[in-house]
Amino acid sequence: MPPRRPARWPRLDDRGVALVYLGVGLLLLGLGVTSTAPAADGPGADALHAALLVVGCAALAAKRRHPLAVLLVATGAFAGSLAVGGSVGLLLVLVDALYTAGVQLPTRARRWLAAAAVLLTVAAGIAGWVLADGVRGAVQALLLAAALLVTPLWWASDVRSRTELAASEARRAALERQQADLARAHAADVERIADLDRDAAVQEERAAMARDLHDVVASRLSAIAIHAEAALAGTPDAGRDRAALGAVRAEAVASLAEMRSMVLVLRGGGGDPPAGAAAGLDRLPDLVADAEGRGLDVRVSASPQPALPAVVDQAAYRIAAEALRNAAAHGPAGGRVDVRVAAGDGALEVEVVSALRPAGGARADDAVPRDAGAGDADRAGGPGRAALGSATGLLTMRERARSLGGDVTAGPDGARWRVRAVLPLGDAAPAAGAAGRPAALATRTAAAR
Repeated sequence: MPPRRPARWPRLDDRGVALVYLGVGLLLLGLGVTSTAPAADGPGADALHAALLVVGCAALAAKRRHPLAVLLVATGAFAGSLAVGGSVGLLLVLVDALYTAGVQLPTRARRWLAAAAVLLTVAAGIAGWVLADGVRGAVQALLLAAALLVTPLWWASDVRSRTELAASEARRAALERQQADLARAHAADVERIADLDRDAAVQEERAAMARDLHDVVASRLSAIAIHAEAALAGTPDAGRDRAALGAVRAEAVASLAEMRSMVLVLRGGGGDPPAGAAAGLDRLPDLVADAEGRGLDVRVSASPQPALPAVVDQAAYRIAAEALRNAAAHGPAGGRVDVRVAAGDGALEVEVVSALRPAGGARADDAVPRDAGAGDADRAGGPGRAALGSATGLLTMRERARSLGGDVTAGPDGARWRVRAVLPLGDAAPAAGAAGRPAALATRTAAAR
């Protein structure tokens, strides 16, 4: 069972407090206890005491709604009771009215009330000096007036200050809660915007890949049409016609493979990709020259390889372009970059290793994080294209690799930054005219450098 809470006394409202004062005042009046001097004898004096006490207590019931008026009534009732010896009950009513006025009145009225209390206290001290004929009487009158007039106002000022402080703390807590809510909403908005940016980058990368494949398929279909036209235009020849049909079949099989790759790429998004020039690893020397123009020392290692499927060739080029642009934008000036392209175990591996900038180093062209990438360098027809946006470079590289069943890893490796892409070669047919491209890659790259 939960522990029982201690019982609380019922809280009195203003009317209950007024009734308590009335009861105490009538009791003391019956006992003959007064506040200043011996009580006057006679039924008339008792009736005046009781009447003034009733008036003062009745006014006290409205002290929170009309604090100044209640204070004036209580002061007048207490002053009238002094003629018949004073009333302790009315003294309590006056103190309560002073305290309430000190809490409820506005700032300007409280200042006037404090000034009046100080003047009355000084006047009481002067009266005590004159009437009692000495310092002793003046001090007693001064202390009595201060206890009666100054103490309730000081108490009210302290309570008011604490109340205002509590209200200020409550407002500050409410503002902090509002700021926390706004911060959470802002964080959610930022997260949604980042998700939209990533989705847009992925869709743009898919469209670029489909555009490249579109060009490859179009060139293959053109080759099929040329071979067929050549076979139909000449005189019938079994050997020549068989060779033409073989070429047509090879181009058709390769076109089907490229079309299958395009469908897989576009499966996550719609729309017709725009036409443009496809790029493969045969343009790697252009990327190297662009990187060296940015102050990098690029070393290329590309071993002879079999012909690559067009989609793998284009993805490898774009990943290399992204990594080189990233190294140029965020690596140290004049840093060394090692590019390695190799095929083995049914996959093409592209690795770009660049120097890390020393701690505290800075470059004038450093605008985005190290892993942000610089977008597709050839999307506008060659290297030099601006980045897709902050923190999308690594995302687009991975999107290209994963759309082919591969993957890209990037991160620090000691004092260098390593980007490694593995692209499965699969059983796709080789690109027409690409048989000699990887074998001559190292030679062309060295010549470009």
